[in-house]
Amino acid sequence: MDWFNVLKMPNPFGGKWKDLTRSEYYRMDDKNKRRYHAQRHTFYSRQIKQAVTPRKAGQAPPATDDQIRGLRELQRFHSRQEQRLQHKRNKENYFSLEEEQNRHMIKPQYDAVEKIPHTTKEMYDNYTREDKKRYWKRLANHLREEYGNEHPKVKWASTTYSRMRSYSNYTPPFEGDELSKVKFYDKYLHPDVSEYVNFTNEEKEKYHNRMRQRNLKSNLELSRWHSKMQHRLLRNLNLPTYPTPEAEKEAEQ
Repeated sequence: MDWFNVLKMPNPFGGKWKDLTRSEYYRMDDKNKRRYHAQRHTFYSRQIKQAVTPRKAGQAPPATDDQIRGLRELQRFHSRQEQRLQHKRNKENYFSLEEEQNRHMIKPQYDAVEKIPHTTKEMYDNYTREDKKRYWKRLANHLREEYGNEHPKVKWASTTYSRMRSYSNYTPPFEGDELSKVKFYDKYLHPDVSEYVNFTNEEKEKYHNRMRQRNLKSNLELSRWHSKMQHRLLRNLNLPTYPTPEAEKEAEQ
């Protein structure tokens, strides 16, 4: 028997799926729970179509925008529950939308009748930081579906989202940024070197060690200079330290 005919069968308690009670739902096995959600998803999909079709044809609408949004919310709820059961995801399932507590909020495709437009710079600039973080996650997932995991655009969007998750002081512009790992850490993770005079000795030592390692292959002379500053700090020598060779020369003049 195909899935469509299964949905037309009575529920396990002999009644119609739409009349299923909460207590009956939680007594069913996962297979019948999936049938229930599939049937309700189909029902609300038809309700939405009946409400939207006249509106698009310029006829008097049988439902208000808020009523259509409510139908879409119920349709999405039953779709989520059905997908969890079908793919055996590690999340609880619920009889009703009001009970659902483990939902991960994402931007829906539709408002009432029309598709929600793609995010513009003006929309993005008015987002909260959490909304911006969701935007970058959506963008990364969309690009991954289109290009695959290894495409530079996917890595760029995924890195931006990951940085937002890890660093609360980082909020990228709408266009994103092309900061390398080193430049990003210097800007958002490590103390600003312009504040070197206010660094603790530990922060100064970490800074010089970082610069020593970073320049070891590209600029050995600079690497050795930072090693000298680091040595002064590690040995607690009564000698001044400076953020750069230029700052040291300026102080000696």
